[in-house]
Amino acid sequence: MVTPPRPARAPDPLPLPRWAIAVAALLAITNLLGAVGGGLVRLGSLPAQDFGPTGAHAIAAHGAVMMAGFFGALIALERVVALRRGLWVPVLAALGGWPAWGAGLWTAAGVMWVGSAAGLVWLYAWAGSHRAMSLPLAVEASGALALLLANLAFTLGQMDAARIGWSAFLVLTIAGERRELTRLVKLPDWAAKAFLLVWAGSVAAVLLALWRPGVAAVLWWIAMALLAAWLLRWDVATRQWRAKGWAGHTAICLVVGYVWLAAASMLGLLGQPVAWHALWLGFVMAMVFGHAPIMLPALAGWRPEPTRWALLPLAVLGASLALRVVATVTGWPAGLAAAGAGHALALVLFGGVMVRAVRRGR
Repeated sequence: MVTPPRPARAPDPLPLPRWAIAVAALLAITNLLGAVGGGLVRLGSLPAQDFGPTGAHAIAAHGAVMMAGFFGALIALERVVALRRGLWVPVLAALGGWPAWGAGLWTAAGVMWVGSAAGLVWLYAWAGSHRAMSLPLAVEASGALALLLANLAFTLGQMDAARIGWSAFLVLTIAGERRELTRLVKLPDWAAKAFLLVWAGSVAAVLLALWRPGVAAVLWWIAMALLAAWLLRWDVATRQWRAKGWAGHTAICLVVGYVWLAAASMLGLLGQPVAWHALWLGFVMAMVFGHAPIMLPALAGWRPEPTRWALLPLAVLGASLALRVVATVTGWPAGLAAAGAGHALALVLFGGVMVRAVRRGR
Protein backbone atom coordinates (compact mmCIF):
# COMPACT_ATOMS: atom_id res chain seq x y z
CA MET A 1 0.00 0.00 0.00
CA VAL A 2 1.29 3.41 -0.94
CA THR A 3 1.22 5.94 1.88
CA PRO A 4 -0.35 9.17 0.70
CA PRO A 5 1.93 12.17 1.01
CA ARG A 6 1.38 14.53 3.89
CA PRO A 7 -0.17 17.84 2.98
CA ALA A 8 2.38 20.58 2.63
CA ARG A 9 2.60 22.92 5.58
CA ALA A 10 1.45 26.43 4.81
CA PRO A 11 4.41 28.80 4.73
CA ASP A 12 4.75 31.29 7.56
CA PRO A 13 3.65 34.84 6.69
CA LEU A 14 6.28 37.47 6.04
CA PRO A 15 7.60 39.51 8.99
CA LEU A 16 5.39 42.45 9.86
CA PRO A 17 6.45 45.79 8.35
CA ARG A 18 8.65 47.88 10.63
CA TRP A 19 6.42 50.90 10.15
CA ALA A 20 3.38 48.97 11.38
CA ILE A 21 5.27 47.80 14.47
CA ALA A 22 6.40 51.37 15.10
CA VAL A 23 2.84 52.70 14.86
CA ALA A 24 1.59 50.11 17.35
CA ALA A 25 4.47 50.93 19.72
CA LEU A 26 3.77 54.67 19.50
CA LEU A 27 0.09 54.07 20.24
CA ALA A 28 1.11 52.10 23.32
CA ILE A 29 3.43 54.92 24.46
CA THR A 30 0.52 57.39 24.39
CA ASN A 31 -1.07 55.26 27.10
CA LEU A 32 2.16 55.30 29.08
CA LEU A 33 2.06 59.11 29.00
CA GLY A 34 -1.57 59.16 30.16
CA ALA A 35 -0.91 56.63 32.92
CA VAL A 36 2.25 58.29 34.23
CA GLY A 37 0.74 61.77 34.00
CA GLY A 38 -2.34 60.77 35.95
CA GLY A 39 -0.25 58.98 38.55
CA LEU A 40 2.05 61.96 39.08
CA VAL A 41 -0.93 64.24 39.69
CA ARG A 42 -2.28 61.82 42.29
CA LEU A 43 1.08 61.86 44.07
CA GLY A 44 1.22 65.64 44.01
CA SER A 45 4.21 65.74 41.65
CA LEU A 46 2.34 67.62 38.90
CA PRO A 47 -0.58 70.06 38.87
CA ALA A 48 -3.88 68.83 37.47
CA GLN A 49 -5.19 70.15 34.14
CA ASP A 50 -8.62 70.17 32.55
CA PHE A 51 -7.75 67.48 30.00
CA GLY A 52 -4.87 65.47 28.55
CA PRO A 53 -2.36 63.22 30.37
CA THR A 54 -2.81 65.21 33.59
CA GLY A 55 -6.57 65.71 33.29
CA ALA A 56 -9.27 64.36 35.58
CA HIS A 57 -9.93 61.27 33.46
CA ALA A 58 -6.24 60.36 33.28
CA ILE A 59 -6.00 60.71 37.06
CA ALA A 60 -8.96 58.41 37.64
CA ALA A 61 -7.91 55.77 35.10
CA HIS A 62 -4.12 55.84 35.34
CA GLY A 63 -3.78 52.32 36.75
CA ALA A 64 -6.12 50.71 34.22
CA VAL A 65 -4.49 52.59 31.35
CA MET A 66 -1.02 51.44 32.44
CA MET A 67 -2.05 47.80 32.78
CA ALA A 68 -4.56 47.23 29.97
CA GLY A 69 -3.57 50.03 27.61
CA PHE A 70 0.22 50.11 27.85
CA PHE A 71 1.34 46.69 29.07
CA GLY A 72 -1.56 44.96 27.32
CA ALA A 73 -0.41 46.48 24.03
CA LEU A 74 3.33 46.07 24.65
CA ILE A 75 3.24 42.38 25.57
CA ALA A 76 0.77 41.62 22.79
CA LEU A 77 3.06 43.40 20.32
CA GLU A 78 5.94 41.16 21.37
CA ARG A 79 3.79 38.06 20.71
CA VAL A 80 2.56 39.46 17.40
CA VAL A 81 6.07 40.11 16.10
CA ALA A 82 7.14 36.59 17.04
CA LEU A 83 4.09 34.93 15.44
CA ARG A 84 3.84 37.36 12.48
CA ARG A 85 0.08 37.77 12.82
CA GLY A 86 -2.60 39.58 14.83
CA LEU A 87 -1.34 43.17 14.75
CA TRP A 88 -4.87 44.32 15.56
CA VAL A 89 -4.49 42.90 19.09
CA PRO A 90 -1.96 45.45 20.44
CA VAL A 91 -3.48 48.24 18.36
CA LEU A 92 -6.90 47.63 19.92
CA ALA A 93 -5.39 47.55 23.42
CA ALA A 94 -3.60 50.85 22.82
CA LEU A 95 -6.63 52.53 21.27
CA GLY A 96 -8.74 51.38 24.20
CA GLY A 97 -6.80 53.67 26.48
CA TRP A 98 -7.82 56.80 24.59
CA PRO A 99 -11.51 56.85 25.59
CA ALA A 100 -10.43 56.06 29.17
CA TRP A 101 -7.81 58.70 29.92
CA GLY A 102 -8.96 61.11 27.22
CA ALA A 103 -12.72 61.20 27.79
CA GLY A 104 -13.63 59.02 30.76
CA LEU A 105 -15.58 56.56 28.61
CA TRP A 106 -14.89 53.57 30.83
CA THR A 107 -17.32 51.14 29.20
CA ALA A 108 -15.99 51.83 25.71
CA ALA A 109 -12.43 51.35 26.94
CA GLY A 110 -13.36 48.15 28.74
CA VAL A 111 -15.03 46.65 25.68
CA MET A 112 -11.98 47.38 23.53
CA TRP A 113 -9.64 45.94 26.15
CA VAL A 114 -11.75 42.81 26.46
CA GLY A 115 -11.59 42.34 22.69
CA SER A 116 -7.81 42.81 22.68
CA ALA A 117 -7.31 40.38 25.57
CA ALA A 118 -9.44 37.79 23.77
CA GLY A 119 -7.19 38.29 20.76
CA LEU A 120 -4.10 37.68 22.92
CA VAL A 121 -5.63 34.44 24.21
CA TRP A 122 -6.21 33.46 20.56
CA LEU A 123 -2.55 34.16 19.75
CA TYR A 124 -1.39 31.84 22.53
CA ALA A 125 -3.87 29.17 21.43
CA TRP A 126 -2.57 29.45 17.87
CA ALA A 127 1.03 29.15 19.04
CA GLY A 128 0.21 26.08 21.11
CA SER A 129 -1.62 24.31 18.29
CA HIS A 130 0.65 25.25 15.36
CA ARG A 131 4.03 25.17 17.04
CA ALA A 132 4.60 23.38 20.33
CA MET A 133 2.70 23.54 23.61
CA SER A 134 4.93 23.60 26.69
CA LEU A 135 4.68 24.41 30.37
CA PRO A 136 6.17 27.93 29.96
CA LEU A 137 3.77 28.69 27.10
CA ALA A 138 0.83 27.44 29.18
CA VAL A 139 1.88 29.71 32.07
CA GLU A 140 2.06 32.72 29.74
CA ALA A 141 -1.30 31.79 28.21
CA SER A 142 -2.84 31.72 31.68
CA GLY A 143 -1.54 35.28 32.07
CA ALA A 144 -3.46 36.27 28.96
CA LEU A 145 -6.60 34.67 30.43
CA ALA A 146 -6.00 36.66 33.63
CA LEU A 147 -5.86 39.83 31.51
CA LEU A 148 -9.18 38.90 29.91
CA LEU A 149 -10.80 38.38 33.32
CA ALA A 150 -9.27 41.61 34.63
CA ASN A 151 -10.62 43.63 31.73
CA LEU A 152 -14.03 42.06 32.18
CA ALA A 153 -13.92 42.92 35.89
CA PHE A 154 -12.93 46.49 35.03
CA THR A 155 -15.85 46.79 32.63
CA LEU A 156 -18.19 45.53 35.36
CA GLY A 157 -16.73 47.90 37.96
CA GLN A 158 -15.00 45.22 40.08
CA MET A 159 -11.70 47.02 40.58
CA ASP A 160 -10.32 44.72 43.31
CA ALA A 161 -10.64 41.73 41.00
CA ALA A 162 -9.24 43.74 38.08
CA ARG A 163 -6.17 44.71 40.12
CA ILE A 164 -5.30 41.09 40.90
CA GLY A 165 -6.02 39.99 37.32
CA TRP A 166 -3.81 42.68 35.79
CA SER A 167 -1.03 41.82 38.23
CA ALA A 168 -1.34 38.14 37.35
CA PHE A 169 -1.15 38.97 33.65
CA LEU A 170 2.23 40.63 34.11
CA VAL A 171 3.62 38.22 36.68
CA LEU A 172 2.61 35.03 34.86
CA THR A 173 3.95 36.35 31.55
CA ILE A 174 7.30 37.02 33.20
CA ALA A 175 7.25 33.75 35.17
CA GLY A 176 6.57 31.74 32.03
CA GLU A 177 9.49 33.34 30.21
CA ARG A 178 11.83 32.75 33.13
CA ARG A 179 10.63 29.14 33.52
CA GLU A 180 11.56 28.61 29.87
CA LEU A 181 15.14 29.61 30.62
CA THR A 182 15.41 27.35 33.67
CA ARG A 183 15.41 24.45 31.24
CA LEU A 184 19.13 25.20 31.11
CA VAL A 185 19.30 24.26 34.81
CA LYS A 186 18.72 20.77 36.18
CA LEU A 187 15.89 21.35 38.62
CA PRO A 188 15.20 18.94 41.48
CA ASP A 189 11.81 17.31 41.22
CA TRP A 190 10.54 19.22 44.26
CA ALA A 191 11.55 22.55 42.72
CA ALA A 192 9.63 21.81 39.52
CA LYS A 193 6.57 20.86 41.59
CA ALA A 194 6.96 24.00 43.71
CA PHE A 195 6.73 26.13 40.58
CA LEU A 196 3.50 24.36 39.62
CA LEU A 197 2.13 25.06 43.11
CA VAL A 198 2.94 28.78 42.79
CA TRP A 199 1.30 28.86 39.37
CA ALA A 200 -1.82 27.16 40.69
CA GLY A 201 -2.01 29.57 43.63
CA SER A 202 -1.72 32.59 41.35
CA VAL A 203 -4.48 31.37 39.04
CA ALA A 204 -6.69 30.48 42.00
CA ALA A 205 -6.27 34.02 43.37
CA VAL A 206 -7.45 35.50 40.06
CA LEU A 207 -10.55 33.31 40.02
CA LEU A 208 -11.31 33.83 43.70
CA ALA A 209 -11.04 37.61 43.34
CA LEU A 210 -14.35 37.68 41.48
CA TRP A 211 -16.16 36.52 44.63
CA ARG A 212 -13.86 37.05 47.64
CA PRO A 213 -11.30 39.75 46.76
CA GLY A 214 -9.99 40.04 50.32
CA VAL A 215 -9.19 36.34 50.62
CA ALA A 216 -7.86 36.35 47.06
CA ALA A 217 -5.41 39.13 47.90
CA VAL A 218 -3.96 37.13 50.81
CA LEU A 219 -3.58 34.08 48.58
CA TRP A 220 -2.01 36.24 45.89
CA TRP A 221 0.67 37.68 48.17
CA ILE A 222 1.50 34.25 49.58
CA ALA A 223 1.99 33.00 46.01
CA MET A 224 4.17 36.04 45.22
CA ALA A 225 6.37 35.41 48.24
CA LEU A 226 6.89 31.82 47.13
CA LEU A 227 7.55 32.91 43.54
CA ALA A 228 10.18 35.43 44.68
CA ALA A 229 11.94 32.75 46.71
CA TRP A 230 11.79 30.33 43.77
CA LEU A 231 13.21 32.85 41.29
CA LEU A 232 16.00 33.95 43.62
CA ARG A 233 17.01 30.32 44.09
CA TRP A 234 16.58 28.82 40.65
CA ASP A 235 16.50 31.52 37.97
CA VAL A 236 19.60 31.62 35.77
CA ALA A 237 19.84 35.40 36.27
CA THR A 238 21.28 34.86 39.76
CA ARG A 239 24.30 33.22 38.10
CA GLN A 240 24.81 35.76 35.31
CA TRP A 241 24.88 39.16 36.99
CA ARG A 242 28.66 39.45 36.49
CA ALA A 243 28.43 38.77 32.77
CA LYS A 244 29.57 41.46 30.36
CA GLY A 245 27.28 43.45 28.09
CA TRP A 246 23.52 43.30 28.12
CA ALA A 247 23.49 39.81 29.63
CA GLY A 248 24.91 41.15 32.88
CA HIS A 249 22.64 44.19 32.79
CA THR A 250 19.55 42.02 32.35
CA ALA A 251 20.61 39.69 35.15
CA ILE A 252 21.12 42.59 37.58
CA CYS A 253 17.74 44.09 36.72
CA LEU A 254 16.02 40.75 37.18
CA VAL A 255 17.60 40.02 40.57
CA VAL A 256 16.68 43.51 41.80
CA GLY A 257 13.14 42.89 40.54
CA TYR A 258 12.93 39.60 42.44
CA VAL A 259 13.94 41.39 45.64
CA TRP A 260 11.17 43.94 45.05
CA LEU A 261 8.73 41.08 44.44
CA ALA A 262 9.63 39.67 47.86
CA ALA A 263 9.27 43.11 49.45
CA ALA A 264 5.89 43.64 47.76
CA SER A 265 4.61 40.31 49.04
CA MET A 266 5.63 41.20 52.61
CA LEU A 267 3.94 44.60 52.35
CA GLY A 268 0.84 42.97 50.89
CA LEU A 269 0.60 40.43 53.70
CA LEU A 270 0.90 43.32 56.17
CA GLY A 271 -2.09 44.97 54.50
CA GLN A 272 -0.17 47.92 53.03
CA PRO A 273 -1.80 49.18 49.78
CA VAL A 274 1.59 50.42 48.54
CA ALA A 275 2.43 46.75 47.96
CA TRP A 276 0.75 46.94 44.55
CA HIS A 277 3.04 49.75 43.42
CA ALA A 278 6.05 47.89 44.82
CA LEU A 279 5.00 45.01 42.58
CA TRP A 280 4.32 47.10 39.48
CA LEU A 281 7.14 49.63 39.73
CA GLY A 282 9.71 47.52 41.56
CA PHE A 283 9.27 44.09 39.98
CA VAL A 284 7.59 44.73 36.63
CA MET A 285 9.53 47.86 35.65
CA ALA A 286 12.81 46.15 36.59
CA MET A 287 11.84 43.44 34.10
CA VAL A 288 11.14 46.12 31.48
CA PHE A 289 14.49 47.84 32.09
CA GLY A 290 16.23 44.48 31.89
CA HIS A 291 14.58 43.11 28.77
CA ALA A 292 14.27 46.29 26.68
CA PRO A 293 17.83 46.09 25.27
CA ILE A 294 17.12 42.51 24.21
CA MET A 295 13.70 43.21 22.72
CA LEU A 296 14.72 46.28 20.70
CA PRO A 297 16.51 44.18 18.05
CA ALA A 298 13.45 41.94 17.69
CA LEU A 299 10.88 44.72 17.59
CA ALA A 300 12.72 47.46 15.71
CA GLY A 301 15.90 45.92 14.34
CA TRP A 302 18.01 48.19 16.58
CA ARG A 303 21.09 46.86 18.35
CA PRO A 304 21.94 49.18 21.25
CA GLU A 305 25.52 49.33 22.42
CA PRO A 306 25.93 47.93 25.96
CA THR A 307 26.49 50.56 28.63
CA ARG A 308 26.60 50.46 32.42
CA TRP A 309 24.73 53.78 32.44
CA ALA A 310 21.62 51.71 31.79
CA LEU A 311 21.68 50.73 35.48
CA LEU A 312 21.28 54.35 36.57
CA PRO A 313 17.51 54.46 35.86
CA LEU A 314 17.11 51.23 37.83
CA ALA A 315 18.85 52.82 40.83
CA VAL A 316 16.78 56.02 40.60
CA LEU A 317 13.55 54.03 40.35
CA GLY A 318 14.52 51.85 43.32
CA ALA A 319 15.41 54.85 45.49
CA SER A 320 12.22 56.71 44.61
CA LEU A 321 10.10 53.61 45.20
CA ALA A 322 11.67 53.08 48.62
CA LEU A 323 10.84 56.72 49.38
CA ARG A 324 7.28 56.12 48.24
CA VAL A 325 6.89 53.15 50.56
CA VAL A 326 8.14 55.18 53.52
CA ALA A 327 6.02 58.21 52.60
CA THR A 328 2.88 56.09 52.19
CA VAL A 329 3.30 54.24 55.46
CA THR A 330 4.07 57.43 57.41
CA GLY A 331 1.58 59.69 55.61
CA TRP A 332 4.19 62.13 54.25
CA PRO A 333 2.72 64.09 51.29
CA ALA A 334 5.97 65.85 50.36
CA GLY A 335 7.72 62.49 50.25
CA LEU A 336 5.06 61.13 47.91
CA ALA A 337 5.49 64.09 45.55
CA ALA A 338 9.26 63.63 45.55
CA ALA A 339 8.86 59.90 44.94
CA GLY A 340 6.62 60.56 41.95
CA ALA A 341 9.20 62.94 40.49
CA GLY A 342 11.81 60.21 40.97
CA HIS A 343 9.63 57.68 39.11
CA ALA A 344 9.29 60.07 36.18
CA LEU A 345 13.02 60.85 36.20
CA ALA A 346 13.85 57.13 36.07
CA LEU A 347 11.65 56.64 32.99
CA VAL A 348 13.13 59.69 31.26
CA LEU A 349 16.67 58.57 32.08
CA PHE A 350 15.98 55.10 30.74
CA GLY A 351 14.61 56.50 27.50
CA GLY A 352 17.63 58.77 27.13
CA VAL A 353 20.11 55.99 27.84
CA MET A 354 18.43 53.69 25.33
CA VAL A 355 18.37 56.37 22.62
CA ARG A 356 22.08 57.00 23.15
CA ALA A 357 22.86 53.28 23.17
CA VAL A 358 20.90 52.75 19.95
CA ARG A 359 22.66 55.64 18.22
CA ARG A 360 26.08 54.34 19.24
CA GLY A 361 25.15 50.79 18.36
CA ARG A 362 24.05 51.71 14.85
